[in-house]
Amino acid sequence: MSAHVPPLSRRALTVFLLVGLPILALGVVLVLALGQSRLRDLNGQHLEQVASQTAAGVDAYVYRRILDISLLARVPEVRAAAAAATRQPFDRAAAERIDAEWAAGKTAPPSVASVLTSPAARFLADIGQRDPTYKELLLTDRWGRLVAASNPTTDYFQGDEDWWENAYGHGRGQVALSDVSWDASSGRHAIQIAVPVTSPEDDALVGILKVVGDSREMLALVGGVQLGSTGEAQLVRPDASIVFSRRTVDPSARFFAADALRERVTRLESGTPLEGSYFTAEATGGQEMLVGMAPSQISRSYPNVAWFVVVTQAADELMAPVASLGWYLLLALALTAIAILIFALWFSMRLAAPPLEADMHLVEHPAVMHVGETDEPILPETPEEAETRRRLA
Repeated sequence: MSAHVPPLSRRALTVFLLVGLPILALGVVLVLALGQSRLRDLNGQHLEQVASQTAAGVDAYVYRRILDISLLARVPEVRAAAAAATRQPFDRAAAERIDAEWAAGKTAPPSVASVLTSPAARFLADIGQRDPTYKELLLTDRWGRLVAASNPTTDYFQGDEDWWENAYGHGRGQVALSDVSWDASSGRHAIQIAVPVTSPEDDALVGILKVVGDSREMLALVGGVQLGSTGEAQLVRPDASIVFSRRTVDPSARFFAADALRERVTRLESGTPLEGSYFTAEATGGQEMLVGMAPSQISRSYPNVAWFVVVTQAADELMAPVASLGWYLLLALALTAIAILIFALWFSMRLAAPPLEADMHLVEHPAVMHVGETDEPILPETPEEAETRRRLA
């Protein structure tokens, strides 16, 4: 005998659907929203940490270079050459005439040809050959006259150059650091570091040693950051101009989120605390990017060099785990809907079950007496009625 399947109760189905599915859907939406927000925060903090680590690497490279060049300035040949040149009387007009001859002939005049052949010049040239990242090394005396150079330079008198005046420091002598610049002729980024040279007798300032270095090793720390398929790092200035990026070498290039970057830099400079060092911005093409940033500490020692490392990555790539989780939650929602249909069918079967038939023989009925042919039943006396009848008798 086949089992009878009752029709589905619309009332039970409606109750379960109205109660179960909206609550589940709301829970799914809340879980996805909270998960996306939490994941965005974690990814933003991760980008910030990567930016901070990269900035620390850049700082370490620059300070190590400054230390190396400061040690070169302590070499006896370098100090002796600068001290000997400083002891010669300084005639600015004569120095400028030699500078004009140098520029006209594109080489050293006979009167100062030793700047390329002296022991100090040979030492500097040897350093440049052994370390290709040193593109140019030159030594001046206290007055700015060229004393020695690793290779021919564009001019002789350096005392009117900004880098020299910064390193001279009004006669005190100090380390001068330049910003990174793009050298179109060599196709490389270069950075200039100038350090004071002191006398071997009394440590008085007797000259300036300048090194033009290839900064590719430093920038490799930035260019080597690769997060997923869209994540990368860039070195930028507070005005959002790009110091280095894998995507461009254009000196006039700007960071795509320039306004947001400048706003955050302004708040940092004013001492206003930030709620977070990461933010979202729209890149070219409308793609939403998550941006983490960290300042370089070089500006604490050299205010003219203010850099920030920014690390960017596409938001949709970072949110991919939540997107996959959403499909699993939709599957859970579908399974729950199926379970609700099963429960609704089960309750429909219960509601459609036939009523139980009572066996009337098992029901106790009160005693009934009939008098004569009448159909009127005579009910038995109650104890009170029997007592009353006895007294009346």
